Amino acid sequence: MKKLSVISAIVMTVAGCSGHHDGVIAYQSNRDGNFEIYTMNSEGSGQRRLTVNPANDVSPVWSPDGRLIAFSSDRDGIWDIYTMLEDGSDLRQLTKGKGTNTAPSWVEGGKRILFVSTRDAVYGDLYTMNSDGSDVQRLTSDSLVKDSPLMARDGRTVLFTLNTAGRLAIASIALPGKNVTLLTGKEYDSSEPAFSPDGSQVFFASNRDGIFAIYSMSISGGDQKRLTKGGDHARMPMPTANAGELLVAKRGGIYRLDLETGKEHLLSFKGDYAPSWHTR
Repeated sequence: MKKLSVISAIVMTVAGCSGHHDGVIAYQSNRDGNFEIYTMNSEGSGQRRLTVNPANDVSPVWSPDGRLIAFSSDRDGIWDIYTMLEDGSDLRQLTKGKGTNTAPSWVEGGKRILFVSTRDAVYGDLYTMNSDGSDVQRLTSDSLVKDSPLMARDGRTVLFTLNTAGRLAIASIALPGKNVTLLTGKEYDSSEPAFSPDGSQVFFASNRDGIFAIYSMSISGGDQKRLTKGGDHARMPMPTANAGELLVAKRGGIYRLDLETGKEHLLSFKGDYAPSWHTR
């Protein structure tokens, strides 16, 4: 096991972790040589591999009802979006034969999926489709390189990671408009936005202080502040059921992080990334 950072020199259980299954976590892991989708209980027990193939399966996200997991895979030689039941059964390919399709997220209460596709533009645009892959609708038409889109509660504001001149920034667009608003600066990298449970805040990773750490801001980009301290490398923030707590990924491990105390609980350390939480 790698040496933990200063902020996690003392590893202890945070509220909700001690033997109590208050949620389930889907994540990607390359512990077996390529990225596959796994799940585990909220305190790290019950780790289970859901996908088994020589390709890469990444970016798992729970449907709002916890019944399905959407993810991206290159198992057919090009990136497409799939869904499966929570136990890995009933695998369904939703996109096929039209560009690369990545970064799924659920919208409209799980009725539709928001994603990025290059089917009409080399840089990729934002699209939605029904949860069965039907009724694909294009939302944007520009020359911006996009990733990790999320729909706000208003159903029209989309946040995403924007690649601009080799730097990553978080941007927003109010649909059906075309004007993109940068929420973070272009002189450093910021990526992987995640909404707080009430939708009022955005958590994200940034290296603005020289090393990746977790920050928060309002949905309009105001009140930006660093949440994690010291040497960090924290990425991919994901809220849990407990207020003031996040899942984070760093150095091949997934942790539950208490934002008030800075203390962490290591859940898994086997080449694990992209945690997605669902309350049970």
